[in-house]
Amino acid sequence: MRGGVSAKSAFNAGSTQMSGVWPIYQNIRTIEVDRGRLISEQDNLEARRVVVIGYDMCKQLFADRDAVGQQIQLNGIPYSVIGRVRKKEQDSNYTGADNNRLFMPYETMRKDFPMTGANVTPDNVSAIIAAPYEHVAEELNRIVEREGKINFEKIGPVESEVLSITAARHGFDPTDREALSMWNTALETVFFNKMISSMREFFIAVSIITLALGGIGVMNIMLISVKERTREIGVRKALGATSRNVQWQFFSEGLFLTLLSGTIGLGAGVGLCKLVNLLPLPARFSGMIITWQTAAFAGGVLALIGIVAATYPARRAADMPPIEALRYEM
Repeated sequence: MRGGVSAKSAFNAGSTQMSGVWPIYQNIRTIEVDRGRLISEQDNLEARRVVVIGYDMCKQLFADRDAVGQQIQLNGIPYSVIGRVRKKEQDSNYTGADNNRLFMPYETMRKDFPMTGANVTPDNVSAIIAAPYEHVAEELNRIVEREGKINFEKIGPVESEVLSITAARHGFDPTDREALSMWNTALETVFFNKMISSMREFFIAVSIITLALGGIGVMNIMLISVKERTREIGVRKALGATSRNVQWQFFSEGLFLTLLSGTIGLGAGVGLCKLVNLLPLPARFSGMIITWQTAAFAGGVLALIGIVAATYPARRAADMPPIEALRYEM
């Protein structure tokens, strides 16, 4: 059950949202305390007037004091604080941030703060939170990985089961997807993972294209170098240098130039990432991380591009006839 309430302690007051929950809800929603304890089955069975208070709400009502064991008034009704929720970093939630909520036993809220309105019964609930068993979640992931897409007809075992059970009890068509409003966070996880995977593939493609453009630049520089050193090539061949010697000379120069510039770029990138990581970072952001796999991949692609970029100019230099090279004038 959900609802708004006016909360007052001996030190401060404020309006907030409260949730009446079964104890298992705390496990499904990862409600964890850094002080005190969670709501127990006995609390719910006996409808005890106890609350677990959100981290920020605790700060508002008690400042830096220990709230566990303290009394608060909820719409004038006395409640005991039995626990404080650890500070949670949330970018989405069902009914508001857990840091700003109060949690009490469902039976207690049904007794002290019953839902009102037309067609409301004593057993009404605001929402039902459900989680699949582990084997169902694993099967969901296997289907998505196998088919490479989201098929709403196949990946909704939880939704299908909920619809079939409630349809029989409340008289509606179990195939009607609009009969109940459901929010599946597993689908959001799949969408998010797909988005991150697509972004990774996009940036890999951009990085390879960028390196390829750099390789073309190196190739052009080496072609210009071959043209400017035509007489040098002719002299070397006249003195006994083989085409293989000339080819290796220009190939090694091109490859060295590519690897040297790539190493400087990688070093600059690592340094920039380390500088960014020294700044205050957003919550749950690990910073700019460079793994050895990423560095090895970049190095391998760079070496491949360097080989390709250096081979053509080196071949042009090696195939140059010595007589024509000696007669060449800039």
